[in-house]
Amino acid sequence: MGTLIILFLTLLAVANGGLLTYLALARASWRVRLAIGAVVGLALLSWTGFLLALVLKLSVLSIALTTFVQIALLAGLLRLVPLSRVRAGLATDEASLFGRVLDVAWLVLLVWLFSRVVMFAPDGLHTAPANNFGDLPFHFSVISSLAFGENLPPQNPIFAGMKFTYPFLIDFLTAFFMRCGADWRAAFFVENLPLSWSLVVLIEWLTLLVFKNVWAARLAPVLFLFNGGLGFLNFFRDLNSRQNGLFEFLAHLPTAYTMNADLLWGADKVPLRWGNVFTTLLLPQRSMLFGLPFVALILAFWWLALAEGEDAAKQNKEGMEGQREDVAAAVSSSFLRSFFSSSRRKYLLVAGILTGLLPMLHAHGFFAVGIACVPLVLLFWTWDWVAFAAPVAVLAAPQAWWLSGTQVRNKLFESHWWWEAGEAGPLKFWAANAGVFLLLLATALLVTRLTNARQIRFYLPFVLWFVVPNVVLLAPWPWDNIKVLVYWALASVPFVAAVLAYLLTQKLLVTRLLAALSFVLLTLSGALDVARALSPIENVGLFSQEDLECAARIRESLPPRAVILHAPVHNSVVALTGRQSVMGYPGHLWTHGLDYGTREQDVRAAYEGGPDAAAALARLNPDYVLLGPVERAQLQPDENFFFSQYPVVLAQGEYRIYQIKK
Repeated sequence: MGTLIILFLTLLAVANGGLLTYLALARASWRVRLAIGAVVGLALLSWTGFLLALVLKLSVLSIALTTFVQIALLAGLLRLVPLSRVRAGLATDEASLFGRVLDVAWLVLLVWLFSRVVMFAPDGLHTAPANNFGDLPFHFSVISSLAFGENLPPQNPIFAGMKFTYPFLIDFLTAFFMRCGADWRAAFFVENLPLSWSLVVLIEWLTLLVFKNVWAARLAPVLFLFNGGLGFLNFFRDLNSRQNGLFEFLAHLPTAYTMNADLLWGADKVPLRWGNVFTTLLLPQRSMLFGLPFVALILAFWWLALAEGEDAAKQNKEGMEGQREDVAAAVSSSFLRSFFSSSRRKYLLVAGILTGLLPMLHAHGFFAVGIACVPLVLLFWTWDWVAFAAPVAVLAAPQAWWLSGTQVRNKLFESHWWWEAGEAGPLKFWAANAGVFLLLLATALLVTRLTNARQIRFYLPFVLWFVVPNVVLLAPWPWDNIKVLVYWALASVPFVAAVLAYLLTQKLLVTRLLAALSFVLLTLSGALDVARALSPIENVGLFSQEDLECAARIRESLPPRAVILHAPVHNSVVALTGRQSVMGYPGHLWTHGLDYGTREQDVRAAYEGGPDAAAALARLNPDYVLLGPVERAQLQPDENFFFSQYPVVLAQGEYRIYQIKK
């Protein structure tokens, strides 16, 4: 029943988002409208549910009111956008057989990949790809604290007592779905699939807008999502030294080829750090599911507003007339009617609204848009930019205030040259990680028959998305600079795809072979990593069946806002309970820029018992202490101390929970 409820809410949200596109775009294919509808609709559903939950908690009442708001929005949009316009668009939309086959192939791949994020087996909960092993338990902590722990306004679920300054709305949506009755698997999958499919379509659309080349549009999402450097050279080395059959080797690839490895370059070793987007970002870094399609949308509307300008208005003139009538029927202000008469202002307004919604969806995406819009304004100056700036200021300011005020900011913007190049140096590093991509991008920008001045001028501000992460630290963990670098790849991939499309359509066989070779060089490493993510070798266990049973008992027995002391590991059973952790995994805390050293010492002192334990517990101030297999293995606790001092309130298999506060 819960799955049916969240499917209904998702379809309702997508319908609202899709209908909103008729107020912004006079002409677009049904695929584009559906993709925009999924991204915008689910974001609005998440925002609406969150704002109501802040007042009413995440409860039956707030869920019911959120549903009512969605239904009311649908009714209002149906008055503005007659169904005849929707049916007309569906009837006239055409797609080639190749395009439909490619759509099915993308859908099959995405279903396969995202169905493996949460898997239940007789021995417990599993996940894939392996990168989820570290990241997914953190998201479980966030989701369960929102769904089961009454953690609103959010406090840090893995560092009790601190404000939670993380873009958590993707996890809130999952928590919202779980409170609707869905299980972990359905709550993840139902949002992951439409958002990831929308990213594919929006990359196609952005490329088609800029270059008006169908081949380039079809190639662009493949190049972006199967990205990788020269790590496939390691694959051929491993293949040559294999000790089993070819198919057995391919089904159990020994390592990843875009990340966490070194490439031999003469006598030097060059680190491979430009990880595949699927396996290192979209699947484990969940906020990217909103961030990437949102920024793709912002880029598209910027292009419509700034690069096409009046050309876009002329092309949409016929459709715009009907659209103006719809809007005019809903608003009586002559000022608003005048405002909507300018396609440039309208596109910038849409881009501004999307940007304003972005900080709590993906903070790095908002930062990227922020640093690019300054040179973009200078290159395409017009007073119409007020239409962009106004909604950004109104919508983003409260979010910026919430996300500020932690230790993270003290570590940002320190000088840090060449990202992860290390001793290899920038030339070898970038040649190994993205050399072919950079070469084709330079070709696109320098060869006049491939790009025009308008396209180049539009692209120039996004060079900052490459330069800034190569100059300064944007997060406590340097690798996290990729969260801005990936947006540079997003803005660049239409240009690289345009080069390949040009070569593919030439009559000379050598140019086609060059295009095919370039395509293989750009995607082989990424394809190998995606194949490995789909193989049994990356099916890893996160929680045992006993862990799941213990988590269920904790949710039933302990107060929702209870604070639990446990071993600081990434996959503690507490992550599934919704209860807050005194201290979670140090690796997560470090990447978030939190100073956890003193608290970590107190955790160890508390478990050791003896004269210092009581003082440490007083400083940590937990409600309960968990003793389980991990605590016994890592902290060697004095169980007699706890047994003699505190009552056992829960016993489940090897787990014991002691009540510290009465």
